[in-house]
Amino acid sequence: MAALVAAALGGGPARARLFEVAAVGRTSGDGSLDVLLDDLAGRAAAGDEAATELVLELIHRLSLSRRAIAPIVPDPTAADDVAQTTLVAVERRIGSYEGRSKFRTWLFTVARNEALMAVRPRKSDAEPVAEPPASSARFSSIIAFQVTMETLVDGLPEPYRETLRLQLFENLDYEAVATRLAIPVGTVRSRLAKARGLLWAAMKEEKDRQPI
Repeated sequence: MAALVAAALGGGPARARLFEVAAVGRTSGDGSLDVLLDDLAGRAAAGDEAATELVLELIHRLSLSRRAIAPIVPDPTAADDVAQTTLVAVERRIGSYEGRSKFRTWLFTVARNEALMAVRPRKSDAEPVAEPPASSARFSSIIAFQVTMETLVDGLPEPYRETLRLQLFENLDYEAVATRLAIPVGTVRSRLAKARGLLWAAMKEEKDRQPI
């Protein structure tokens, strides 16, 4: 498995093979999926960006976070949003994964926390707390920051900038973006998840700079 992971990090046929093995492993329950994920997560935690991207794509392709989300957020559309915020959370927190438990156990905790945050009641008299948008439609709040969304998107690093531009400004769906960039649909989803997190951070930074 370690050889397959190492080869998959280089792209090409080995990458497709890794996804096949992971899918079969999830169905069979023979433990191979956990071996792959734990290896990739360990590399990702050490700063390997290619491994991080593969982890995110596996989470998305195999719907690995849904077992934690569904009991808390039964609505499919809302669950989709939580699945996306979970990808963002995993990308942000992967450095904290220490391998003391299976990666799927760690992921379950992250996804469950995101689901609980999504359904947590808000006190009406509390100061509103802005939360990262889970879909491109929610990015309309950028207007309040007195800058254009396009300016902030242009400030994102590649490959996230171009991926997000294609979705937001050319209204392309995941499949169309994947075709335009010649990358898998799962990669598009994982890149967009990170791009949204980066955009949210840029939006918040811009808001903080605005005079009170």
